[in-house]
Amino acid sequence: MEILRSRSIFRAFAYSVLICEMLIGGSTAASAQTTDSSGEQTQEAQAASSTSQPSDQASKYEQQPSTESAICGVAHLGQCLKDIGHDQAGIWTSPLHIAPGDAIWLLPFAGATGVAIHYDAQAQQNLGIDKSRIDTSNTISGFGSPYATFGGAAGVYFLGLATHNEHLAETGRLGAEAVLDASLVVEALKLTTNRERPNEGNGQGGFWPHGTRSYELDGSFPSGHAAASFALARVIASEYPSKPVQVASYAFALAISASRVTARQHFPSDVLVGGTFGYLVGGYVVRHHAAENVGSGFSFIPVVDVSTHTFGGTIELRPDRLNLAKVGQFVNRMRPK
Repeated sequence: MEILRSRSIFRAFAYSVLICEMLIGGSTAASAQTTDSSGEQTQEAQAASSTSQPSDQASKYEQQPSTESAICGVAHLGQCLKDIGHDQAGIWTSPLHIAPGDAIWLLPFAGATGVAIHYDAQAQQNLGIDKSRIDTSNTISGFGSPYATFGGAAGVYFLGLATHNEHLAETGRLGAEAVLDASLVVEALKLTTNRERPNEGNGQGGFWPHGTRSYELDGSFPSGHAAASFALARVIASEYPSKPVQVASYAFALAISASRVTARQHFPSDVLVGGTFGYLVGGYVVRHHAAENVGSGFSFIPVVDVSTHTFGGTIELRPDRLNLAKVGQFVNRMRPK
């Protein structure tokens, strides 16, 4: 029995490492893509600055057709599907971009997950069974379900449209996308791990406890509620980077995650992995799909000359495509916290 338990813990530990690799790899890939993009834009800016006749440059802009990409929304539902597809491809292929420096995050996370899995059953036994607590916890966790968080984000999006608040609409759009991305990957991992919930079987949270003879479509590892709530919280905290908003957003996500444990729906390791996953997926979506640098009519490109040890920047302003709201968002993010 102890041997089976050890094997189960080892498999779960391996899953945790893989999950962390995917998450951290996504961040590394995003940074690499940003660097490559900046390099290309720098070369283009330098080439443009070497042109001696501004009138020729202006005529070039007039002749070029608008290449502004569509942004996901009610008017471009097809773009929403494309964005989700690109997100999933980026997340699942992110282990290919793992760098040695990622061990700073990967090893502690994997270690914490392994320890949590080892003590999962004991933690639930210490909590005991209290019907009143379980009912209250289930009520609280209902506000953080993938359906509730997706619906809340969609509501924020439509409120932004109704009030002509582009920033609010973007927050809702990114929040809904982050919740959907996190939920899709979590469901795939649930099918892979096939873990029993605390209120199932012998309460030990076994992974594939009966082999392939018994298969659960809604397993325990990781927590979908924790992933969805932290994905939404990360988007809101990123879009509105003030302390009160950040504290409120993450307090909500923590409350949802804790309630899943006290409701005996999940083990601590389930919410640890789910919450971490959701947090990083939310950041991934903000980095890749925030509209602050898309079609704003304004761009700032840093320029560094290693040979002369000088640095500077190139500012491009397109009056015909200027969006003051998005420029304002860019300026706000540049302010020191």
